[in-house]
Amino acid sequence: MKNSKVYFLILFVVNLFHASGQDTILYLKAKKILVDNIGNIYGINDFVITKYFANQQQKTFSIKTYGTLENIDVTNTLRVLLFFKDFQKILFLDSQLSPNGEVIELSQLGFEQTLLVCSSINNGFWIYHQANNELIRFNQSLEITIRTGNLKRLLNIDIQPNFMIEHNGRLYLNDPETGILVFDIYGAYLKTIPLLHLTNFQLNYPYLFYTREKQFNVFNLITFETIQLLKLSDDCNNVYISNEKCYLHCKDYIQINTCLK
Repeated sequence: MKNSKVYFLILFVVNLFHASGQDTILYLKAKKILVDNIGNIYGINDFVITKYFANQQQKTFSIKTYGTLENIDVTNTLRVLLFFKDFQKILFLDSQLSPNGEVIELSQLGFEQTLLVCSSINNGFWIYHQANNELIRFNQSLEITIRTGNLKRLLNIDIQPNFMIEHNGRLYLNDPETGILVFDIYGAYLKTIPLLHLTNFQLNYPYLFYTREKQFNVFNLITFETIQLLKLSDDCNNVYISNEKCYLHCKDYIQINTCLK
């Protein structure tokens, strides 16, 4: 079943620009977009996040007073994570883009040199603390539940990560020069995926999707096979996968197609 899905994906993504009138075009200008697991689109600009619901409603949230948005994690659609690195703050939003709880001040927790943050199961979150080169997991009550210790010492490598995400019981920590380090839900190191020079990626186990040098690819986490899916044009940035849909993000619009059957 999973193999048949990826074959359909290849077929439909390759023909993304040539599909019929069933395509949906959403006209917007956004520096970055994300798509959650039920097809809601988040357009991110300098001072505002706009959520385009699958039912065509819209909500906005101003981030101007919080600082520069370093990362947004939409893994949990009911608890969207925002990380403001310059002020070392985390804010969660609910499904309507309203604040879900108070701002979390990482400096008050003793981790003012946090480099990366992502969501975790049961309303927790992970941080990568640059000073200690350590992954730390907090639960919803802001209690530390997992600490890996200094990864540079444990793994004997110089880690300079730029992205991390939890998916399907695994934590993926991306280092552009080393690859993607994979940890289990308890913080134990499992393996390194040999994909280099990535800034981010998407996961739909057992597939990992990524764009590098305008080439959209899929990597099989079981067979370690890479398949090139689509060459993006100059005015397009990335393709996002959610359920049966592909979302092609271009300069002034998003093209939405059915790409899985």
